[in-house]
This record gives sequence, structure tokens and C-alpha cells, in this order.
Amino acid sequence: MNVVKEVAKTKDEALKQVLVKLNANEEEVSYYFEEIKGGLFKGVTYECSGFLKLDVIAEVQEYLKKILNGMNLDVSFEVNTKDDITTIKMYSSNNPVIIGKNGQNLEALTVLARQFIRNITINGPRIILDVEDYKDRQIKKLERLARNLARDVVRTKVDIEMDNMNSYERRIVHNILSDFKDVKTESKGEEPNRHVVIKYDK
Repeated sequence: MNVVKEVAKTKDEALKQVLVKLNANEEEVSYYFEEIKGGLFKGVTYECSGFLKLDVIAEVQEYLKKILNGMNLDVSFEVNTKDDITTIKMYSSNNPVIIGKNGQNLEALTVLARQFIRNITINGPRIILDVEDYKDRQIKKLERLARNLARDVVRTKVDIEMDNMNSYERRIVHNILSDFKDVKTESKGEEPNRHVVIKYDK
């Protein structure tokens, strides 16, 4: 991965120099700053380190490919970026194996991929892993479930505890029900048993 470092008197100036070297715009680059103290009679300068997000994504794909090849799975990738989140969709000869029971294998791969990014850089791109359209289907299913349970809470005035979910799924439920009348949500428990409680709130 090509990391470009530039030093200037201001952060903006240092970043501009990095963008020129990478021949990219700000949205295409991950970057971070370090303050350099000049000592006696010298002002502070800033070092900007920047790299292309696509370079990081390419390395993540190679990392995932090695893991899945080790499981005797051939895999190809499709990458899409929206709202500063990069979705890496995987296609293999045995998608159910990558997904695992209740998405557990896919979640484990996501944790590994995010840790890999943290290991190789600071302020790397935010990613979501998917297998074909598995997560899209799961999100729609989760949305329907959350709304149905919220209606039950309003009707019965009794709180409902949902099944254990990962942080991504819990966030989806919180967002879906944030404007739902007469209910509120909160996360409860410790990982891996953390879940969402839908509460009557009028």
C-alpha cells in the first residue's frame, strides 16, 4: 500500500500536497495528521499521511481470499461505496459455508477484515462484508420483524426482548424504530448475548 507523507505549516496545506501526490480527491483518500513541534523559536508543523481507500480495499480482498482459499473456496468480489461505507460482496462456489449458521461465519470474517484494516493503517475505510445479497435480505427481514414486534408492544403495552444480535443488526433495529410512535429501544446484556429491548413509551 502506497502511503504518502507531506509536511506543511497547516493541516489543509499538508492534505492538499498529499492529494496532489496521490492524484485523487479527498473522498477517495484516508488520511491522518501528526503534529510536529519545532522546538524553541520554531512553529508547529503538521505531517499528513494519506493513502487511497481502494488500495486498502484491495489488500482486504487479498486477505479474505487467502482465508477462503484455505477453506477450499474460490471467491470473487464486487465492491461498492456509498455514504463513505464500502460494501464488499463475495461470490463463491459454496456461499452457505461463508455465511454460516445465522450468519456467524460472515460476521467472523467481518471482524477479521476490520481488524486487518486497523492493523495496517489508521483511519481506514469503513467496510461491510456481504455474500451476494444475504445482508440485504436479512435487513429487510429484520425490518419487518422489528416493526411487527413494535406494534405488539404498543398493542399490549408489554416490553419485548429480541434475540441476541450483533452490533450491526442492533443498530438497524434502533434506526428503524427511532421514529416509531409510543416505543423506544435500548441494547441490553453483554456480548455475545447483547440484544435489543423494545419498550412501551407513552
